[in-house]
Amino acid sequence: MTNRQLVARVNNQLRLLSKDSYINDRAILRTAQNTSESYLSKRARNRQLFRQDNLYNTITCVEFKEVNTYECDIVEFKTCNKLMRSKKKMPKLVYSRYGSSIKEVTSIDGSVDFKPSTISQYRRDSKRQQIGKHNFFYSENDYIWLPDSEMESGRVYLLTIDLYDLNEISECSDKCKSAWDYDFIVPSDLLEQVIRETVQQLSTTIQIVEDENPNMDSNIKSQTV
Repeated sequence: MTNRQLVARVNNQLRLLSKDSYINDRAILRTAQNTSESYLSKRARNRQLFRQDNLYNTITCVEFKEVNTYECDIVEFKTCNKLMRSKKKMPKLVYSRYGSSIKEVTSIDGSVDFKPSTISQYRRDSKRQQIGKHNFFYSENDYIWLPDSEMESGRVYLLTIDLYDLNEISECSDKCKSAWDYDFIVPSDLLEQVIRETVQQLSTTIQIVEDENPNMDSNIKSQTV
């Protein structure tokens, strides 16, 4: 189901509750995405998301730039020989106690892969040679960080609720696709529940407007939402 189709379904159900009220399409999508994100975060905490590969997407051609370690705000990285950071911020991710919803970072040809880790784990690994045996990436301040790496471009495998922003990050993607035509990200078994909860949340907004403005017509009401 695309974002456009989901918003249309929610709109239809809201009109059944109050045909004279109006809620902006973006507000509907934002509410639905927040609801879906809450469920995704719960599944991430239970380590269930990694089994739902259909929710993950690959960003191709993500560019990285070298960062001066002395100027880096992340104290732990100041001792790196070389530090690379994604040029652009990542799209909105799903977080849990296990970290972000970025599953893997690889070189363009897949010959080099980086596994997820956390700053706290980096801090605990006091022996630098121990870290050097593996390639790790770190998601911090909305960027991807690659300590002791020289990779200038790569592929990122992740889960995000905003596929439009994901598409904008890639240097190789089509920039002409409308945000409304991207898939709405939600586990298939939770789609109907997310729609119901979205309608429920927004219907409360409609009820508040009607209670506060009992004598207004629909045009005046829509301006107050």
